[in-house]
Amino acid sequence: MSRLIVSAFLTFSMASSAAVASPPVEWHQCVKTMTYDLFYGSHKIGFFERKLSWENNQQVDIRSRSKLSALVVKTNFEQQTRLVWSEMKNSFITQSFNRSISGLIDGRTRGQFNQDGTRSDIVNDGEKLSFNSGDLPLLDVEAVASQMRLNLIQGKKTFDFKMQESDDVSHYYFSVAGEETLNTNYGKVKTIRVEQIKKPDREVNLWFAPELDYQLVRGTYKRKILDLKAVLRNKREVCPQSYFTHNLSEMTAKSSAIAP
Repeated sequence: MSRLIVSAFLTFSMASSAAVASPPVEWHQCVKTMTYDLFYGSHKIGFFERKLSWENNQQVDIRSRSKLSALVVKTNFEQQTRLVWSEMKNSFITQSFNRSISGLIDGRTRGQFNQDGTRSDIVNDGEKLSFNSGDLPLLDVEAVASQMRLNLIQGKKTFDFKMQESDDVSHYYFSVAGEETLNTNYGKVKTIRVEQIKKPDREVNLWFAPELDYQLVRGTYKRKILDLKAVLRNKREVCPQSYFTHNLSEMTAKSSAIAP
């Protein structure tokens, strides 16, 4: 888990056997970029950026990167991930990822996953590893983040994931703790707070804002001497004309329906 400390804010549903339709296409037409400021205690130590690019409603490429600087220690993190939507698993499934970390912790990890997420083949600093799961799909950090957001959109209150790390698989459990209003860079925003459970050695809280596309707006991670926080600095979207045409038609129809 140490190599994913920068992504801890994004990783913290039981996969249903019933097949459901893929997420509505209007959710996934825009290229979205979220940038977070990272803090250790009250000290800003860097940033984390996550960019999602959909090729269609079934596949998304995600590029995440961060730079950390604390005292004389500097760390750079980059990852490229490809996710697909699985109707069979009712979940986003990792297809592949390529992760590189330099600085305090150097390392390179590549992962390939089979079609239903039951097997992963990992190359971690040259060492080849394989993992299997008979129940939940094996997801990388980006698939966990995407699936958690979708679970909240669907109104789920508890969920768990098997997350593929660099050299191991960890089982994480989460629960919706309630709603809170936060002061953010976007003003006062109503959020859904999610907390990690069944891990007494740490305290992880994540706040997602429905009015900001259900994106993560704040995350905290406390464990032993670690006291980390991520705060959404800005959120950018680049959408095709078809997106605006679809939503304009929908808004016009709704307005006509309620017009006197």
